[in-house]
Amino acid sequence: MALLRNSVRLLTFKRSDISIINYYPFHEAVRTISSSTRHTSLLTNKNVNEYTQKYHSGHLMHFEDGKDVRVVDMRSDVLTKPNKAMRKAMAEAEVGDDVFREDPTILKIETKVAEMFGMESALFVPSGTMGNLISIMAHCCNRGEEIILGDQSHLFLFEQGGYAQVAGVHPMPVVNRKDGTFSIDEMKRKIRPIDDPHQPITRVISLEDTHNACGGRVLPLAFIEEVSAVAKKHDLVLHMDGARLMNACYALGCPPGDITRHCDSVSMCLSKV
Repeated sequence: MALLRNSVRLLTFKRSDISIINYYPFHEAVRTISSSTRHTSLLTNKNVNEYTQKYHSGHLMHFEDGKDVRVVDMRSDVLTKPNKAMRKAMAEAEVGDDVFREDPTILKIETKVAEMFGMESALFVPSGTMGNLISIMAHCCNRGEEIILGDQSHLFLFEQGGYAQVAGVHPMPVVNRKDGTFSIDEMKRKIRPIDDPHQPITRVISLEDTHNACGGRVLPLAFIEEVSAVAKKHDLVLHMDGARLMNACYALGCPPGDITRHCDSVSMCLSKV
């Protein structure tokens, strides 16, 4: 699926054939292709919304050739719903007051995740956006400090620029390559001189793995290590937006700690595991 990058939104299966609905975010059309019938139809964005509402994941739809296909909704990896076993586990979970750190279930998952990622501790928060924001604020103690990050990173494109709104942290983007990496030389050039009071102070370098806007690409471990070496040389911290880091673990065949061992902080979304 990564070969199709972010264009894939819906995937439909018909026997051994596959029908793909490609979605182009900046165009006014969605093209429906049936591999078995070779027919093509054009849908407007409005029709796509009606289409996805009508044909939910797992339901049958009827093509013009008279054959049925089953729809699998792949607009996002957070559209899944908990099954009965998961709901049962939620209902029966042992709970307590988390303000006083007396919720045993939360304490267990925080301890487990910290061990998995090779970190000193973990904090369970409501969203990935909050996880990123808290991490950056933990590193940037003063307003006017700066974070170097990819120009296609989720932190830069979305999340309402929370680090700037809430923490007063200034972004310094570097150009993302198609594989989610960026030029180490460009990153070095973007590090601010420490003797110029007119400029922001570089404090954080942020990576994203897997990289959403770059088609879910997995960052090479060697690249992470190289970025980390530069960060350490300049006394900077390295943050990892690891919302989908478990996908990278699966692709590389390694535990999370192998990917994050050079990072000072990591965010990870349970909703995307």
